[in-house]
Amino acid sequence: MTRALLAVVLLSFACSDPTAPLPPLPTPDPGEMSIEIQGAVHDTGTWDAFGQFRDLLGADTNELSLLGGQSLDTTINRNLTVIFPARLDTGTFSIGRYVPGAALVRSAYVISDTEFYASIPGGSLTISDAQYPPRPGLESGLMTGTLTFQAVRLVVGLGGPVESGDTIQVRASFAANWSHLLRPNVAVTLTGGPVTGTSVRIDAQSADDDHGGRLVSWEADLHTGGPIFPFEISEEFRLLGPAVGSFPLANIHPVAYRDPTQWPAAFGAVFYRDDPRIAFSASGTVNVTRYVAPTDAYYGEIQGTLNGRFALWVNDSTVTADTAQVSATFAVQLWPLGGIPVSPPALTSAPISGLLRR
Repeated sequence: MTRALLAVVLLSFACSDPTAPLPPLPTPDPGEMSIEIQGAVHDTGTWDAFGQFRDLLGADTNELSLLGGQSLDTTINRNLTVIFPARLDTGTFSIGRYVPGAALVRSAYVISDTEFYASIPGGSLTISDAQYPPRPGLESGLMTGTLTFQAVRLVVGLGGPVESGDTIQVRASFAANWSHLLRPNVAVTLTGGPVTGTSVRIDAQSADDDHGGRLVSWEADLHTGGPIFPFEISEEFRLLGPAVGSFPLANIHPVAYRDPTQWPAAFGAVFYRDDPRIAFSASGTVNVTRYVAPTDAYYGEIQGTLNGRFALWVNDSTVTADTAQVSATFAVQLWPLGGIPVSPPALTSAPISGLLRR
């Protein structure tokens, strides 16, 4: 047997050996993903690649990284999402089972207009280089690596989504544009007044007040369940020239609240969902422990505590004997002056539920 013939035989054997390593995928350009899908779905080529780290301020838990890919083929809307419930960094990580509606674990899914494939255990995600941007904001870094996993198609069942007999094998090499986003972290407890309790869910934001200060506000759900609009209170405080330090909450009344020329340096207000009265600060302190001003490209931050007594007003001239005591810790992002970062529309941590009903 000549050497040439032997080489052909060995090559033929390697191609037919299911345990032989697969040839490497093409090296993608920045912002792209080389992908191969086999099985019940076939797709090979170049996709867009992007991702983000959702960083919870003032904490190292309840954070989320999402790596996404989107087909460039305009005839079918096919997307891939990898879920990593922590900050993603260099290393190799296992891919487990994706279960819709369950607590997030390291997993993945592929969706199209009519199908949903959820990962099953056995895959892996390898990050070779994790280049985060210098600071959270509008600029992006680059996350490079490889991905392999198997997934099974989910269909609607009597008790919810069930696995079908269709499976796919996915492998990808990616150089994803990588964003670092900040999420607010606020906890508030109310005693006295129309509603009491400790927040179980909060949405928070901050904005320039157009008069040299900053407004920090949040909406708090103190009890699970309830009406369509769950937040039982909305609270805000205003701080002139924010900086690290302690600032007394001024005693303010409704007329002064509506007139920026009468605003004191620091004050607060509480609005109730189920009570028409408004509570305005009567005493207390805002203590800022960290302040980073935003720039055109990067986030800022304001962190600290608020403790104060708030008096409930019936109208512009009548204050009641009711008071509410507010105790809060807050860590809220300040948007870059260039705008609010926009997530790619295909990048999500939850499936489109309608897919499972088709």
